[in-house]
Amino acid sequence: MSWMNIELILLIALPAVIAVIMAFSSSFKHQTRNILAVTGAGIELYLVFSLLIFNFEAVKSSNFFLQFTIGYSNTPFVINFAMDNLSLLFSLIVTAAVFLIVIFSTQYIRDKENRYFALFFLVFASIQGTILTADLFTLYLFIEAITIFTTPLISFNKTEKTTRAAMQYLFYGITGGVFFFISIILIYFNLGTLKMAAVAESFVLISTPMQLTIIIFFLLALIIKLGIFPIHFWLPRAHSACPAPISALLSGVLLKVYLYIFMRLFWTMIAFDFLVELHLSTFVLDLALVSSLIGHVFALQADELKKMLAYSSIGHIGMILAVLMLNTEAAFYGGLLHITAHMMMKSGLFLSSGYLLRTTLSHHIDDLKGIGHKNRLVFIAFIIICLGTIGMPPLIGFVSKWFVLLAFLEARHYFGAFVVGAGSIIALIYYLRYISQAYETVKSESKTLREELISLKAFFKSTNIMKNVIYLFTLLIIFFGLGYKIFEMPINTAIFELLNPQKYIELVLGG
Repeated sequence: MSWMNIELILLIALPAVIAVIMAFSSSFKHQTRNILAVTGAGIELYLVFSLLIFNFEAVKSSNFFLQFTIGYSNTPFVINFAMDNLSLLFSLIVTAAVFLIVIFSTQYIRDKENRYFALFFLVFASIQGTILTADLFTLYLFIEAITIFTTPLISFNKTEKTTRAAMQYLFYGITGGVFFFISIILIYFNLGTLKMAAVAESFVLISTPMQLTIIIFFLLALIIKLGIFPIHFWLPRAHSACPAPISALLSGVLLKVYLYIFMRLFWTMIAFDFLVELHLSTFVLDLALVSSLIGHVFALQADELKKMLAYSSIGHIGMILAVLMLNTEAAFYGGLLHITAHMMMKSGLFLSSGYLLRTTLSHHIDDLKGIGHKNRLVFIAFIIICLGTIGMPPLIGFVSKWFVLLAFLEARHYFGAFVVGAGSIIALIYYLRYISQAYETVKSESKTLREELISLKAFFKSTNIMKNVIYLFTLLIIFFGLGYKIFEMPINTAIFELLNPQKYIELVLGG
């Protein structure tokens, strides 16, 4: 057991330790707590980056693999962590996004910060665990932990609306978890193991009806977690009810983590061919495309800024899931690039909208009048990120959507290509609706005076840090749009892992 592999445990343990410190940090000064939060997230980012830098040659040649096992390896309840190029890519982009969200949070959250950061870092630890685990039971525990720790964050500003959204989120989260658990139990009774690699080797031995049952319960669990139509309505309520940094975490980061689990289950563990044989792949693809269209259409009708952004996420996640189901190299490239792009864009949009909404009376579209004049630079950043999600060149959103579109065309899936185009056009309309409202001049003087008072109270000197995080997301979206080739190597090596699961399986079983 080399020290290198201990980093896998550190990636999960570090946020967990910080969460515990934060929980008992009520006597800390505000500044001390902020420094601790940013330092913790920074060390985490340094750890993941160092894994990439120190193993750069191995990553490049698709030979990168780390493993850490706790417990006796011949018992079913062994805790097994493994990292290959696919989990490295996800760990990297997730940690980078979380680092920026933490910096934003230090200035945005002005109340019950110790509770906030304790929960936030517990969610972060669970996300890292989800990405790194190589056995089903631990994966289930981490998924449930994410649900349990995010629920109080959704109802963080205790109002009737946020509490209702949180309870609905908890209900659907646990329902999804139950479906997931049913599949795990069925696998254990049929194969006597919960190690993903061992399941991958012997899944073919299970009878076809049982295979179908297991896969259907896994699909149900993930369709709920991803907010795919028809079980999507809980998602906009939950994602729009919570504080802006948590919306960024849920829509920007967490949905991508569930996509990662989807890839792990249906490419590494259960070969994709099983989905094809059982006629489920086309069904999931079509469902995801319908969900994508419905997400965009609902965003068009949404009268609240954060709800509109959450519906827009449903549109993008449906598109990503659909393109992955094509199961081609081009599809994986477009899908993984759009996962990365959407993580940046949606995090940036929720943070900037959170910043802008601090000076408005409500989140309703009518109360956004004149907001573009008040915070000019932040609103320009918001517009640039919106253009990215629509798919305007030269932003990263354009590049990733372009590759998704090419993947659909290459596979001759014209409905998919249509959904990508239609989604962009609908998005243009609903973003313009909000942007034009923000630039409308405010007629009534009394309202502006009241707004001025609110804004004076809400704006501390610290707002510069929040602005800087928003500008950084905007610059990254422009920079990676021009330099998307930076992602070529990590994404291509991650695709190699998806198309050659045998390597991962052998390494996990061998270690």
